[in-house]
Amino acid sequence: MRKVIMWDMVSVDGFFEAPDHDIGWFVFEDELAAYIGETQLQTGTLLFGRVTYELMAAYWPSAEGDIATFMNGVEKFVFSRTLQSADWNNTTLVSGDAVAEVERLKRLDGGTIFIFGSANFAATLTARGLVDEYRLGINPVLLGKGTPLFQGIPKRTKLRLTHVRPLKSGVTIVHYQPTDA
Repeated sequence: MRKVIMWDMVSVDGFFEAPDHDIGWFVFEDELAAYIGETQLQTGTLLFGRVTYELMAAYWPSAEGDIATFMNGVEKFVFSRTLQSADWNNTTLVSGDAVAEVERLKRLDGGTIFIFGSANFAATLTARGLVDEYRLGINPVLLGKGTPLFQGIPKRTKLRLTHVRPLKSGVTIVHYQPTDA
C-alpha cells in the first residue's frame, strides 16, 4: 500500500501561513532545495485542497528549474466542492468523497503520495488515520498569527520521531509517524 506523507513548512509557533496566505517568511535555500530533490524521487502523486492548489497552479506552470519540472509533471489531485475545473498539467479534480478517493489512491501501484499545504484537507485525512508520516520544515520564526497547520484534529495523535535534519539556515526538518499507524 502506498504511503501518504504530509509535507509542510511551518513556523516555530505552528503556522503554515501568515495572514492573507503569506508564505514569504519561508526560508528557502540550497540545502532545502537538495532535501526536496531527494524526497521527490519517491513521489508518485500530489494531493491539494482548493486554496493550496490555486496558489501552486498560479506559480509553478511558469517557473523554471528541477522543482518546477517535477511539480508540472507529477500526477496531481485537487479536492474541492467549488472548483469547476483544474487546468494545471496532470491534475484531476475530485469533488466527491475525499476520504474514499485517498483510500483508493493508496491501494494503487505507484510512488508515495504527498500532501502540500492544504491544512483543512490534511486534517480530514489525519482524522481518518490516512496520513502515514508528517514531514515538517520548522522555520526559525514566530509569526504570532496566521493559519495553524494542525486544526480540527478530533483526538490526540501520538507521534514517533523518525528523522531530524538541521539545516545551516536554521530550518529543521523533522519526520514523524503516528504510533498507532
